[in-house]
Amino acid sequence: MKMVLRIFSKLITLSLVVILLISLYVMVSSRITGGQPSIMGNQLMLVLSGSMEPNIQTGSVVGIKPIENLSLLNKGDIITFYSPIHEDKRIITHRIKEVRGQGDFLEFITQGDNNPAQDPMPVPAHNVIGKFSGIDIPYAGYILKFLQSKKGIALSLIIPSILIIIYNSFVLWRIFRVWDPSNQVTKENPNNQLQLP
Repeated sequence: MKMVLRIFSKLITLSLVVILLISLYVMVSSRITGGQPSIMGNQLMLVLSGSMEPNIQTGSVVGIKPIENLSLLNKGDIITFYSPIHEDKRIITHRIKEVRGQGDFLEFITQGDNNPAQDPMPVPAHNVIGKFSGIDIPYAGYILKFLQSKKGIALSLIIPSILIIIYNSFVLWRIFRVWDPSNQVTKENPNNQLQLP
């Protein structure tokens, strides 16, 4: 039973430390990349609409891999791009339906899998952020969005830290409660004599 409790307590501590480290990583990575964290060369993007359902669910986090040679993109690839019709640099993730032109005139006709029609304007190559890498974590977008907010950053750093402090204080209290220095000396050296090596 003691062994199970010891393993359980170590798992709790490890979980809290992992949560703290992930929160720190998301915060630092968001600041460095200007808003979106990245991992293993993939920029993590939040899916805020259902235009790609059922393949990509609303609230998912998807991995987007930057593409150096955009001419390698083909029909059927899923790309993330800055919308050519919105001035607020809105980011969209849709599937390529057709590739047109080449070089400076390369553009992509796109459509959401759940949308009845193609997007109203072709996407110029310079608007493309990257290609969907296959990383898709359902519903993690809601958590990531919260972690990127000021309140989320504060809570995700403070709460795990406080829990770690409380937990370690409890462990120390238990150790000191059963520890008696006079018994320790008696058990190790019954005559209370100094032993030299």
